Amino acid sequence: MTSEKSGRGLIFYFYSGLFIAVSVFFIGAVVLLFYASTQTNQIHLPASTADTPIYMQIASWFDPVFFQYNLALLVFAVGIIPLVTLCYISAMSEEKKRRLQRDLPPAIYLANSGYIQSYLGKIFNIRNYLGSMMTLMFVVIFGCMIILLLKPAPLALPDLTHGNGVDYYKGANFLMLGTYMKSYMDGTGEYLDVLIYTLTAFQFGFLGGYVYFIGLMVRSYFTLDMTPNIFISSSVRMITGSLLALVLSYFFIDPGGLDLGQASGVNEHGKISGVDEILIRSLPVWSFFIGYFPNRGLAFLENIATKALGLARVHEFASPLSDLPGINYNHEILLNREGFDNIENLANANALDLAMRTGFSYSQLVQWISQARLHGYLRNDYHAFVEHTGIVSLDDFIHFCRTIKLRDSSADPVEMITASLKNGKNDFSEKIRILNYLVEANDTVTDTLHPAGNQDNTAASEAIRE
Repeated sequence: MTSEKSGRGLIFYFYSGLFIAVSVFFIGAVVLLFYASTQTNQIHLPASTADTPIYMQIASWFDPVFFQYNLALLVFAVGIIPLVTLCYISAMSEEKKRRLQRDLPPAIYLANSGYIQSYLGKIFNIRNYLGSMMTLMFVVIFGCMIILLLKPAPLALPDLTHGNGVDYYKGANFLMLGTYMKSYMDGTGEYLDVLIYTLTAFQFGFLGGYVYFIGLMVRSYFTLDMTPNIFISSSVRMITGSLLALVLSYFFIDPGGLDLGQASGVNEHGKISGVDEILIRSLPVWSFFIGYFPNRGLAFLENIATKALGLARVHEFASPLSDLPGINYNHEILLNREGFDNIENLANANALDLAMRTGFSYSQLVQWISQARLHGYLRNDYHAFVEHTGIVSLDDFIHFCRTIKLRDSSADPVEMITASLKNGKNDFSEKIRILNYLVEANDTVTDTLHPAGNQDNTAASEAIRE
């Protein structure tokens, strides 16, 4: 145990030192560039940039006021990550504890109070966030630098040695050019058009992922579920969204169609008329969309590759979470982050653990898990069953059967449910009877306590108030 604690201490000091070093370097670089931008009007740069410091060259690429504004945006985009995290850790610990006390049944809270206190002490500790927070900060720094600072040099200048931006005329890597690298090798100049497309797609894909992260961080702050997983998943989302937008941009690239006067999809009035041209012109829009929804970009890419290669589509025997009532896209993202990406997985979840790690209430999670369990039994007949009976979860099914038996021991709840389903197209009365037998064999309700079945609720509530 001592060696384990010392190991954790060393990791904490390593991350702390690295965080301080990175922060000092970043702030120092920003201050240096800011100072250089104030001197560009006073210092005449030499005809050749060979003897000019790189930070002076960068500061001279823009108007000083505009460049300083970009630096301020860069600092804000990066600095908001640790600032919001520190505010959450320092201000929301007690609120999270109070919310769990309100949401959890008293007996469950008392039985798991030690585990809950241990988890809260761990999750509201800055050392738990350092590694993931730095990872995200690195990603944001690199992404924002491309958007805000890496200005392309104008090709119309008679002498590019003066340096007025990044000289893309010298070419780029295979990531940005792909098979159009041959155009650069041949010296035709078409690769410059390709660079416009790929750089635009990459930048706006990153921007879409970053905007999604901002919304997720604000939401998690108020729903009390900000964990290190958010920073790691957001880092992966930004990288994935940027690369997906870049890769898909090759699908629409038409180097000869950049000039409206020469584009094949343009009419005599100079207006876009072809679908391909519209897709190219709206490149920033759908790149942002892919960055915001990378899963949909992956699905689109899969469809393209499957059709192009003539591959057979793989059908998975798994049901999406959106099939359950009350689960939308944002709920799916949060549950996926915790490892529950389909209904079959959610049916085996622990409601208490999810209530502590997410912003969902305990009762809502119990309801979803119970719905998932009923869906697992009924499969494709679930929606028809819900529509005709109004029973949406396994708990509802169990309580209905027990209530009918208590009121009339001779009544058959299965017959009553089957009667309500006779108007439907499918007859799955045997499936309902099998479900009833399985429920009677297990005789359990989904991880929740009801006042009728728990005699200690009053005492537990008084203990919590004390």
